[in-house]
Amino acid sequence: MRIVGIAGSLLPGAYVWRLLEAASRELPATVDFEIWSGMDRVPPFEDGELPRPVSDLWHRLSAADGVLIAAPAHSTLPVELGHTLDWLTSARGGAVLVGKPAGVVTACPRAHEAMWTQIQLGRALGAAGAVVYGAELLVSPSVPAPHRFDAEGRLVDTGHRERIRRMLDEVCSHARAGGRSLSGSPG
Repeated sequence: MRIVGIAGSLLPGAYVWRLLEAASRELPATVDFEIWSGMDRVPPFEDGELPRPVSDLWHRLSAADGVLIAAPAHSTLPVELGHTLDWLTSARGGAVLVGKPAGVVTACPRAHEAMWTQIQLGRALGAAGAVVYGAELLVSPSVPAPHRFDAEGRLVDTGHRERIRRMLDEVCSHARAGGRSLSGSPG
């Protein structure tokens, strides 16, 4: 089984990158996990051919059984993540996400922010035909990010780890049950 991860931030050391890596450590050992890092090269959506970074992501997602997105919780999605989703949900993006399980992890100090991000991602991924599973994590702003992860990069909070593990179990179960769609070539 193969899952592609997308971090909804351009900063490599950002909390969502670490969260995505920590989530990947909760996957079964039989899952091949890779993080796609081309979001910084995705232009705004426009008519024409798929840009190279979008085509690269399309091919990775086409070969994958699912996707895992870690996004910062804001009142709106990060612009670059929005561009990426716009391309993937367009007619030229094809049906690459139809029927695929998509796990979404958000973290923030206030529950309503995580909820807004989950709703926005759920709508975009749902419009693309993905089956969306989510985990909202409330993170205390008084705990510095380095103290939220152990030496192996796992989340220290066992409750957070369990919520992510349950969501990933649903994603993997869906993929094992044959939820993966047959996607045509990108338009």
